[in-house]
This record gives sequence, structure tokens and C-alpha cells, in this order.
Amino acid sequence: MFSRRGFLKATFGTCAAYEGSSLASHAGPARAREPVRMQGAGYELYFIGAQRETVMNGKLAAAIDLRELAAARHLYAIGPIEQLRGEVTIIDSRPSLSRVGRGGAVQVTESFEAGAPFLVWAQVPQWQSVAVPSQVRSFPELEAFVPRSAAALGLDARRPIPFLVRGRQGLIDFHILNRIGDEPHDAQKHRAIQVSFELHRAEATIVGFYSPAHRGIFTSMDATIHLHFQTPDNTSSGHIQTLEIGPDAVLSLPQG
Repeated sequence: MFSRRGFLKATFGTCAAYEGSSLASHAGPARAREPVRMQGAGYELYFIGAQRETVMNGKLAAAIDLRELAAARHLYAIGPIEQLRGEVTIIDSRPSLSRVGRGGAVQVTESFEAGAPFLVWAQVPQWQSVAVPSQVRSFPELEAFVPRSAAALGLDARRPIPFLVRGRQGLIDFHILNRIGDEPHDAQKHRAIQVSFELHRAEATIVGFYSPAHRGIFTSMDATIHLHFQTPDNTSSGHIQTLEIGPDAVLSLPQG
């Protein structure tokens, strides 16, 4: 956990901006429980911890207290709740802590009262938007469309980039982590604690982070994007597994 003074010094002080594409170049600071800061055109992006360290090596304790971010404006963040007992989604500074409640239902708390073993977040004051074309409907198609659109808008697609997808989505297949007990954790157990849900024809804002160089840090090892979502009434959110994008969806990228 960070004190507020220590956290602000780490994130807004002397951390270097992203310069290379090597995954190893950023794994050290994250494991040291210090946030890494990257400056992009129109946004600042940070991450702490590493997904692979949590999933593969059982590092489940909080690397960051979300209350340290509560005053941040235009904040967007995703990650799991500490001890893998839920999901963290923050969209424009509105938090969703989603857990599996009684009877196996989705339970969302609009609160910063939690920690996360790894987290990626960004502050984005302004967005620019493009329509999602009809040939982009699935998770893999979105994964290819994001960097292509970023480059067309003058953003550096070699860098990590936050993005949004807004509209009525055809299908959101998502999970919420629901670890019970305190046994040691590994990849096999990680799959077992994912409780899956589906939303059909639902209005939602998807928040994502793209990076070609951070697999296993804040994206999975087999993808360059990591997606969560939040419904307008904040009654449902979680980690997106598969996706069918709606016909009127809009992709938003930082205004450089």
C-alpha cells in the first residue's frame, strides 16, 4: 500500500516516460511495487504489479490502495480486487467494484474501498471518436482496429493507449473473479475462480488498454488489449472475455 505522499511522488515525480518496446524493461519497477508512468499524447498512463505475477505466482495482496486514486479527475482503470475476490473498473472517475454476490448474482459497489494486486490506469481529459465499422464486431477485430485507428488519428500505436467503446453491445461475455479461501494460487486455480456471465443487447461503456509490449503485465499473454465494462446504472461490470460489438458503437481515443 502507498501513503498518499509516497504515491504522488512516485507517479508525478521522476518516473521516466515510455521509450522502448521491451516487456522486460518495465517488469522490474512493477514488481518493486512502484507505479510506472508513461506520457502519451493527451493522456498519462500508469501501471503497477503484473498480471502474470498474480496469476502464475500467486501475488494476490494489494499493490495499490484504490483510495489513493479517488480524487483523480478523468480517471480510467481496470484490474482485479486484491485476493482475486472481484474486479475493478473505473470510468471517468466512477468506480465499479464487481463481486459475485449471494445466489451467484453480479454485485457492484460504487466505491474506492479496495486494493488491487495489479492495475493499469490513465487520466484522459478529452477524447476523439470514430465510428466502429460493420466489419469490426469481435474481440480480435477490435484488437486490430484500435492501433489502426490510433495511428490514423496521429497517436503512436507503439505506446500503450487507453480507449473506450460506447454504445449498445450485442453481447458481452464477461467474468468476475471469485476466489474463496486462502489456498495458494496458480494458473489452474485461476481458471476455476472465473465466474462467467452474459449481457445481451446492453448499453455499456467498455474501457480498454492496448499495448503491444505489455503482455503478462496489464494484458494477457495472448492479447494486446484488456477490456472491462460498466453499464450506465452501474449495476453490472467485469472483465470481458468475448464480445459482439453493436452496430452503432463508437471508439474513443485520447485527444492528442
